[in-house]
Amino acid sequence: MEIFNIIDFETLMRKGFTSEVMRSPEPPKKWDIAKKNGGVRTIYHPSSKVKLIQYWLINSVLANLPVHEAAYAFIKDRSIKKNALRHALTRNKYYVKLDLKDFFPSIKYNDFENSFKTYRDRINYPDKLDPELLSLIKGICFISDLSLPIGFPTSPFIANFVAREFDEKLTVKLNSIDRLNATYTRYADDIIISTNKKGSSRQIINAVKNTLNNIKPNLKLNSKKIKVCSASGGSIIVTGLKVCNDFHITLHKKTKDKVRLLLSLLSKNKLKIDDYNKLSGYIAYTKSIDPHFYTKLNMRYFKEIKFLENYHNKSQ
Repeated sequence: MEIFNIIDFETLMRKGFTSEVMRSPEPPKKWDIAKKNGGVRTIYHPSSKVKLIQYWLINSVLANLPVHEAAYAFIKDRSIKKNALRHALTRNKYYVKLDLKDFFPSIKYNDFENSFKTYRDRINYPDKLDPELLSLIKGICFISDLSLPIGFPTSPFIANFVAREFDEKLTVKLNSIDRLNATYTRYADDIIISTNKKGSSRQIINAVKNTLNNIKPNLKLNSKKIKVCSASGGSIIVTGLKVCNDFHITLHKKTKDKVRLLLSLLSKNKLKIDDYNKLSGYIAYTKSIDPHFYTKLNMRYFKEIKFLENYHNKSQ
C-alpha cells in the first residue's frame, strides 16, 4: 500500500515497517478503572509500534480534520479556561449542564467514515489515498467491535470530528429558539449551554434531546447528569472552573485548598516524593488558569515552588 511507504519514509522507519505492524497489529493492553458514580471505565493502551503510526495519523491527517467552534477539548489553542471564558464573557446568568453518556465508545467506525465523506472537500489529503487511509484508520484507531476506545491518542481527534454534526445541528436549533441567545460549548462529553432568558431550561434540554435523535452517531444523553443552575448573585462552575459574580475565571475552592495543603506539606518536609510531580502539575495548572492566585502562592511558597521547578527539570 502506498500509504505504508509514506509512513515509513516520514517517520524515518525502515521500508516495510508499517506493513509488518499492520499485518498483525499487537492488541492493545486494557484495564478498568472505577467511575466516581459507580461502574467501570475500560482504558486501552496501544503498543509502541502502533502508537508510532497513530501519531503519524494525528500529525498528517487527524489534527487537520474540521471541528466545530463549540468544541474545546483536545484542540490546539483551545482549553478548559477558554471554554469557561466563552460563557463568562457573555455575562449569561442561567446555565444548563449536560453529559453525553459513554462518549468515545458510542462512536463507531461507520460514524467516522460517514463524517469523512461528508466533509471530504475540507480535508487536505490526496483523494486517491482515501481507501488506504480509511482502511488504516479502521484497523489502528478502533478496537475489535469497531468502537472508539478510551486511551488511544487518536480518539479525541476522531471524536471531535464525528461530533461536528451534533455541534452544528444543536447550534442551529438553539439559534432558532426565540430570544434565547444561547452560548453553547462542548468539552469532550460535557455540554454547557448558557443564556440570559429565564425559565428556558426545558427548551434547551429538549433541543439537545431532539438533536441527538436526528444525527447519525448514536450519542446518548446521561439523564442522571442534567443540571440546571443560575449565576444570579453568585458564581457558577463551568467544567471544573469557577466563574465568579464579576465574571472572571478562577479555580474551584477545593482545588485551591488542595494546592495549599500540598505546598504546606512540602514546606514541612512531609510531602512524599511520589507526590512531587502531582504538585508540579497542580502548580502549572494554577498558573495557567488563575495567575493572580499563583502569584499569591508564589509570594508565600517561593522556595517550595522553585524547588519543584528544579526537581522537575532534573527528572526530564
